[in-house]
Amino acid sequence: MTKVDEILSAGNWTNHDVVEQLPENLNHKMVQKARLGKKPVPRHTQDLLTEALNRLINPEKVFRREDLFPAGES
Repeated sequence: MTKVDEILSAGNWTNHDVVEQLPENLNHKMVQKARLGKKPVPRHTQDLLTEALNRLINPEKVFRREDLFPAGES
């Protein structure tokens, strides 16, 4: 289980909830790949997901890319 998947599962959020935060730049396939963690997620996608999660979850808790995608997963 990846950090992204842990966060979304804990909050009971779906991939669609994340995509709604940045619909012009993010798609469901990108979110699903990050949740599964089978393949490396490109840095640009990591940045988009980080921004979308920060908008979705909580403005007081700001995630950094390094928090969501540790060196071994990128």
